[in-house]
This record gives sequence, C-alpha cells and structure tokens, in this order.
Amino acid sequence: MFTISWSNIYGNENFGLFAETSAIDASYNWWGTKTGPAHHGLARADRATWGPREITYRPWLTFPMPEIGPDWALEKTFQKPTYIDPWPEQIIFSDPDTDNDGVPDWWETKWGYSPDVWDDHQHLDSDNDSLNNIEECYMDSHGSNPFEKDLFLEFDWTEILQGNNTNKPASTDIAEMIDAFARQNITLHVDTGELGGGEGLPAQAVVSYAEIIMIYWDYFLHNDLNNPRQRIFHYGILCDYSETAGFAVMGWNHLNAFVIGAQSLADNHPKSSRSWLSLAASMHEVGHTCGLIATKYKGIDNRATIKPYYKEFWIYLPYKSILNYLYTYSFMDYSDGSHGRGDFNDWGNLDFSFFKNTRFEYPIT
Repeated sequence: MFTISWSNIYGNENFGLFAETSAIDASYNWWGTKTGPAHHGLARADRATWGPREITYRPWLTFPMPEIGPDWALEKTFQKPTYIDPWPEQIIFSDPDTDNDGVPDWWETKWGYSPDVWDDHQHLDSDNDSLNNIEECYMDSHGSNPFEKDLFLEFDWTEILQGNNTNKPASTDIAEMIDAFARQNITLHVDTGELGGGEGLPAQAVVSYAEIIMIYWDYFLHNDLNNPRQRIFHYGILCDYSETAGFAVMGWNHLNAFVIGAQSLADNHPKSSRSWLSLAASMHEVGHTCGLIATKYKGIDNRATIKPYYKEFWIYLPYKSILNYLYTYSFMDYSDGSHGRGDFNDWGNLDFSFFKNTRFEYPIT
C-alpha cells in the first residue's frame, strides 16, 4: 500500500495521480476543488485514476494546504547544464591527411574537398544531422553521407528464456522503419551486427535499471569511454522484460538509449508479431532520443489520448503519430502535421543533436 496524504495535487496537465496496478491511500488531499478529484478530463479538479477497490480518495480536503510544495517559478526555463566535451578528438585516422584537418585525403577527394586545403571538419555539418565530417568519415564504409541526413541506430538483444522466438528484430520490420525515414529524405542505418556493433546478449528474465547501465557500458561502449559510437549511434536494448514495456534512458550524459520489453509487448498485443511490436516501440523511443518528448508537444506520451471519455482523446485524435499512445502499435511513422487542428509536425521538429546534447525545458514553448 502506497500512501500520499496532506498534499496539494492540482494544476497538472494530464493526471494528478495515475496508477495501473498499485494500491494507494490518497485520502486527505486537495485536488483543486471542493468536490475532490475528477475521473475524466472535463472538470476543473485534477484527474485521478478511478479504482475504488485499489485506490482510496475519501475523505479529501476541501481547502488547499498552506505553505507546502515547491516554489518553482514555472515561467522560467530550466536547462541541462552544458558540459565541456572531454574527448573532442577521439577519432584518429591512420590514412594520409596532407592538410592535417582531421580527415584523410581519400575522403576529402571523394566528397569534393581539397586534400591540400585545411577545413574545419570537426565543426562542419552540411546536412545538419549532428554528425560532423569526422564522424561522417568514420562511418563512410557504412554508407554515411556528409550531404544527406543520416541517423544511426544500434540494437543489442537478449536471448529469450523460453520458446522459439527471438528478440532480434526481423529484417522486414527493420525495412519498414527505414522506409518511414527514407520518405523524409533521412537515411536510417540500423546495426544488428553489420555496422560494427549489434549483438546478442545473455538471457535475462528481467533487465533492471542497474543492469541497463552495465549493458550500456559492456556491450555498447565496450568499456571505452572514448568510444565514438556514443556520439554517432542511438542505442536500443531489446529484452524479454524490463521495468516497463518501453522507455528511453540516459546513456553516459545524454538521452541516447532506450529499452524495449519485447515479451511484455507480445503479452499485451497477442495479435501482432513480437518483432513488429519491438520495432514500433523502438521508433517511438527514437523519437524521444531526437527530442520529441512530452514537454515538446502535449499529445506526446499523453495517457489520456487512449480513452474516448477524456477530452485529450478528441483533441489529439488528428495527431497521427507513433508518439501518440493511441497509435503507437497501429503503424510505424511520425506525423507530418498535415491533419489539421490537434496535429503536430514530428518530422519537422526532429532534433538530431538531442541525443548528444540533451536539454530538457519547461514550460512548453
């Protein structure tokens, strides 16, 4: 039993209290009105999950508690501190580099640069995909193009404990994800063992938060803090079960990784294939690692969008995006914002630098 009492719970965008399976004593709280919490989206009071057998709201307070809670000034913007990159020159090439500008002569010749003229390749990013020319050169053998947007994604997957399935995503489902990006002139490169990473991991019943850290360190960075992949690749772990069915996590310093519980998804959506569900959830999480998070648009990760008795269901119904919980397992695409009021242009708001320079801002601007 979890208890929260003698608190002011009001003014929240979605829910004042949300619970799926918890038993909660939520009595003696102020919910914004004298009539107590609301269980739909139409009242002035804060919304709270309806669960009379598991959650107790009565009696509630008919007045706000004085002098409690944070005194944040919500009109301000809170940003993640800027850190000095401790490894600005972690990629060194052994091939001849006549002008000493950080990339080999052959690459400069291939892409129209002069091998005899120094260029600031460490800061050149002609296609605005947040990969500088040194990083583009590092991935050249895997199809990176300095003049067209590239997005690199590595998958590692645990062996399953039971059955004949696999957590490794199917090539046909990967192709569907790649096609969605290609329609927007973005090349998605998915590594399941072909791009220098991507591998199977030992079977685990549940991948915990602590184990995520170890997997990230051992199998993504390979115990190398200077591993260039952490500033080139987004990283996904596909397992049977984790803390939830899918969530994005901070990698070393930034939001560049996510975890998908494939068996959790298969349990909840038995009519869809395990691999397709994993890839749909992965595309959802990649959106987060590209800056499409709840503070960017209120239709993103809004649990109220899946129930027609909530007003948010109707407000964001036109938001045809995999980031809208209503559509997460319906198709594999972001929205282009063309569906009228309530829609949002995900594709036009992708932040390719977010996974390597994460900043969380509040309030929504």
